[in-house]
Amino acid sequence: MSCLPVIPRGSMAEMQRRQLLRLAAVAPLMLSSCQPRTTPVQWTELSIASDGDQLTFSPMELSCRSGAHVRLTFHNAARYVSFEHNWVLIAPHSFDAVVAGALAAGAGNGWVQVNDPRVLAHTRMCARGQMATVEFIAPAAGDYLFICSYPGHAESMWGVLHVLG
Repeated sequence: MSCLPVIPRGSMAEMQRRQLLRLAAVAPLMLSSCQPRTTPVQWTELSIASDGDQLTFSPMELSCRSGAHVRLTFHNAARYVSFEHNWVLIAPHSFDAVVAGALAAGAGNGWVQVNDPRVLAHTRMCARGQMATVEFIAPAAGDYLFICSYPGHAESMWGVLHVLG
């Protein structure tokens, strides 16, 4: 016993019902071909740390390709000193302006000026033993300074990201 109404064979209603059933059967296949096909992102993984209790990075030089999707992990590897550190990638010839902007930004902004176009990427501040990760697209080929923007650290805590063409 069926709950569906009886539709006479060959009638217009039966033909419409069959067309709907066919459409319902193939619709998922049709819709799946409309989905944009995306290629998974290939990440360039970089790691860097503070050099123990020294005000330096280790390593002091990193490299990647221009346009690469970079995932950088920073580790504050201090053992005894309780300084906070971060990793800040800056535009060429902007060292003095970024350092001054960090002071103006203050601790509440993690010593990084909000929306500063000279700051290309940065991690949050990390206390001793903490890690932070930042993801960014590598800029045009060239050499880019990275610094710790905590007040007084940038003068000795810096390195170079070599972006290859």
